[in-house]
Amino acid sequence: MKQALLAAAAALISLCAAPSLAQTPAPVAAFEGPITGPGPMFPGLRPLDPGTAPQDYGYLTEEYFVSGTANGQPYTTRILVRRPDNARRFSGIVTTESMHSNGFAVTFEPSRHSLLVRGHVHVEIAAQQGNVNGTLKGFNAERYARLSIPSGQQTSQIIGQVGALLRANLNDGPLGPLKLRHLIMMGTSQSSGVLRTYQTQQHFQARLAGGGPIMEGYLAVSTLGNAPMMVVDVPTIQMPTMTEVNTAAAAVGGIQFRRPDSDAPGNRFRIYESAGMPHANARDSIAYEPNFCALPVSDFPWGPTVAMGLAHLVAWVDHGRVPPHAPYLQFDNNTANDGSRLELDEHGNVKGGVRNTYVDVPAAQYGVPNTALEPSGAFLCSIAGTRIPYAEESLLSLYKNQADYVSRVTTRLLELVAEGWVLPESAADVLTDALKTDIPSRPRAPAPRR
Repeated sequence: MKQALLAAAAALISLCAAPSLAQTPAPVAAFEGPITGPGPMFPGLRPLDPGTAPQDYGYLTEEYFVSGTANGQPYTTRILVRRPDNARRFSGIVTTESMHSNGFAVTFEPSRHSLLVRGHVHVEIAAQQGNVNGTLKGFNAERYARLSIPSGQQTSQIIGQVGALLRANLNDGPLGPLKLRHLIMMGTSQSSGVLRTYQTQQHFQARLAGGGPIMEGYLAVSTLGNAPMMVVDVPTIQMPTMTEVNTAAAAVGGIQFRRPDSDAPGNRFRIYESAGMPHANARDSIAYEPNFCALPVSDFPWGPTVAMGLAHLVAWVDHGRVPPHAPYLQFDNNTANDGSRLELDEHGNVKGGVRNTYVDVPAAQYGVPNTALEPSGAFLCSIAGTRIPYAEESLLSLYKNQADYVSRVTTRLLELVAEGWVLPESAADVLTDALKTDIPSRPRAPAPRR
């Protein structure tokens, strides 16, 4: 009954939203650049492992200043355009996201391998007041002296105007010689909140000249709050993590953010809750080194999982390829098992959700939340998740030896790739993790006496 009511409400929202389409084209941001100085450019990415930066994939990163009027006040801010130097490598897909409040592109950064090998462009928009006043001017006050976002209420309009600029496909525009086919907006945690606010304030209000949407798809990861995402007329994939499921399960009325999957033209929607995945990408973050949490921090492959969701969204937007459905993560509200409200299998990992080798061929228990040794680390530990390695006797009961474990991981991996839950470009990393996992060998039985 509840699911039927949610579906009816979604349809009603979709119908009610349609008449609000703007009658005049959305404003297009003015631009200048590429900007070359003075001084260094804020890169928008944290230090990366050697060989994994965009330039190592044959990409250029160029900075442009964009300006216009938003919410009745002028603004000037910056965008970063990460694009293949060889135009023939361009997929036609441009992904964009608002710079997170921490100053980085937290969706692109961990998922970049897939985006770069697939030839997508990434555009990072410094759309928030704190991005300019705190991050950029704090890094290089001289280079970014002219930037100004005077109001916190300008963010959504800035994003829409930059999107309209990208969709204009200007010959001398920020995309250079590349011609965009589709524009997709991403967001994670705080920047997923920016995405959801943009949907509310601009998706139906700011349209292209023909009435079409500026953003042609949305990927919202580690989404905040317990409210369902807005129904829009373009494909949307929402990826709540175990952290959001565990948190919402405790709320009065339980988990409210779950909207039914839909293939309706005005309500194309999927929700992917991945087993083992915590809110934060602790695997790639130096913020957790050394570990200040009470339990070992999760090394779950956060970025490749997000890339999987994006790949399904791109195929939906670009080719109309309908993505698969996935079950919800299961919860029982029993905090006696591991401190969470999630329902666990016989090996201590959550049941349901999008599956992966880390929980299906386990060598550890992946859980949420973690806790901090000191109060100052409480928030970061609560979103990091945990990885508790199995004791030797447990591993001996599951696997004969390292080769047996790797063989089982490989078999399950091939199934997951075929089902679309692991991308081919992520498979090598899964196998590398398996080979690095220490699995003891069962003692050989003594030879029988002759």
